[in-house]
Amino acid sequence: MARSVVTGAAGFLGGAVAQELRQRGDEVVALDVRRGPGITQADVTTAGDWEKALDGADLLVHAAAVGMGGVGELTPVRAGRVTPPSRVTTAQMRKVLLGGTATVLDAAQRAGVGRVIHLSCVSALGGDTPMLADESAPVGLTGEPRADAIAAAEQTANAAAAHGAPVTVLRIADAYGPRAGRWTLWPVLLMRAGRFVLVDGGGGRLSPVHVDDVVAAVTAVAAAPVDVVAGRVLHVTGPEATTGADFFGRYAALAEVRPPRSVPARLCEVVDAVDRLPGRSRSASGRRPGLLRGLGAKLVVNVDPRVRVDLGPLTIQDLTRTGTVSGRRIAELVGWEPRVDLDEGMRRTGAWLRDRGLLGVTEPARRG
Repeated sequence: MARSVVTGAAGFLGGAVAQELRQRGDEVVALDVRRGPGITQADVTTAGDWEKALDGADLLVHAAAVGMGGVGELTPVRAGRVTPPSRVTTAQMRKVLLGGTATVLDAAQRAGVGRVIHLSCVSALGGDTPMLADESAPVGLTGEPRADAIAAAEQTANAAAAHGAPVTVLRIADAYGPRAGRWTLWPVLLMRAGRFVLVDGGGGRLSPVHVDDVVAAVTAVAAAPVDVVAGRVLHVTGPEATTGADFFGRYAALAEVRPPRSVPARLCEVVDAVDRLPGRSRSASGRRPGLLRGLGAKLVVNVDPRVRVDLGPLTIQDLTRTGTVSGRRIAELVGWEPRVDLDEGMRRTGAWLRDRGLLGVTEPARRG
């Protein structure tokens, strides 16, 4: 029986991967800083007893992350009220995404883990991604804290691979589906509250990939010969790209609400900039100060940024990409290709949302 360890196993992708590995017959140790059924509580950003779980492990899937807009970071969403921002700071993101990756890889090397799969994200490529960008596309600083922390974690994994560690980086595209916070639950709840908006008409290019395809890609790489995938960065994307207008319009149809209105990127930038001002507080009603309303009124007609402009954990960079990513390399190396097209993926996602009371009700529930 294979022995596998999954970090971040209480989260969206980590949980899905751990479940699949158990179903295929692996003995799975699921690590996470949060408590949960079948979870061994562990803070992988610091050395500790959790490292013993790596002894004799055939596979380590490193999915621990914060600042990714997961369900655990979801704050209350109500119509007419500003959604409180995630309390995850840049320092915390760097501690988990960068420091945690380094700690986990060091521990895996000492324990002699057979192979390591590090889950990354296409956000590392920034917003100027060319069409069908392959894994040779440059990764560098963008100025967006989350994207930069993801890129730095990737570089840490690649450095370990360059020194002989059996590490593969899977750079995941826009993962959606059951239990997805960033690309599913947040947008749906914000649309239900009349708060979500499209940036610049929703013309930015998205690369949706359903969680079931992500899990299948992880298991395919885990089953491939180590010398074929070690030291590689591989893109995991869906069978088709689309625009933000199409992707989020499908959620609006599921929720039976109007499609989100369009707001210029400049207005979103103003909202974000004012939110970041030192000492900038909200009024007792939870609304942004009058300065922001005045700035917004000069930029767009009939949009009150105090109530209407909200992207949740998504960034302007996420929603204004000019290109997509190619999944050709992973297909050539391990024979994996996505199977869940956008129509089927949205059908599965809609069924999950409906089953949990997140569609067709006046006040959506917040069950995970």
